[in-house]
Amino acid sequence: MGSSRLLIFFVLPILLVLAPLAPTIVGHHTRGACTDKADYCWSCVDNGDMQTFNNASNNGGIYRQNLNTLLSSFPSDPQINPIFYSSSLGQAPDTVNAIAVCGGDVAPEDCRTCFKNSVPILLQYCADQKKGIIWAERCTVRYSNISILGVLEYDPLQNVPSRQDVSNAEQYKQARDPLFEKLSEEAAAGDSDLKFAAGNASVPVTNETIYATVQCSPDLDKQNCSDCLKESISEIPGCCGTVGGGRVLRPSCYLRFESNPF
Repeated sequence: MGSSRLLIFFVLPILLVLAPLAPTIVGHHTRGACTDKADYCWSCVDNGDMQTFNNASNNGGIYRQNLNTLLSSFPSDPQINPIFYSSSLGQAPDTVNAIAVCGGDVAPEDCRTCFKNSVPILLQYCADQKKGIIWAERCTVRYSNISILGVLEYDPLQNVPSRQDVSNAEQYKQARDPLFEKLSEEAAAGDSDLKFAAGNASVPVTNETIYATVQCSPDLDKQNCSDCLKESISEIPGCCGTVGGGRVLRPSCYLRFESNPF
């Protein structure tokens, strides 16, 4: 009885903290979920037969243990640059591979805070799955039971459009598309530590300003980064073509644009 009370004592505060983050479906509802303000979006993927996986890995217990251990070890040492971090833990079939990428314009300490805040949400919703990813505004954390380092992954995809429509969608497009083309070239030309670019452009006639960022996981080569961003840009007309901002989120790359600095 005492141990049950002790468990409740520890678990209840965690549930109370995570309760406000209950998901609100945004974009393609079969592909993932987001918090109300879309400051966190996530997707859980069972890439295969989960029952076979459970039987082969002691009902998933060893894999989950490795997953918790690995994600909790993400860089907290101030001597380590956390902008890009990858690691693996365990033996097959319970090997967990994980990657964490922080925004190229985010300070290292803010990266660590983003990882620290994102991992519990990812584990809350995806720990029973072999693959999972969470996109926060400042970082991305993902894991898989198969190798993901240097691998281009388009899916899962999460589109997060702004709620603010624009009246001059065609003029907005004329400024937005060349901006993304320019930034994509800059990001793809980055090195193995950082593939990131940010910039802005003026909208014809109205002189409004579009602010944008693009980023690839830096373990991708130049061509794969370029391909990932090209596919993401092609999503904009369907998800965000008539609004003043949006995000297109993939495991290997992301892009964002807004009518205000962010």
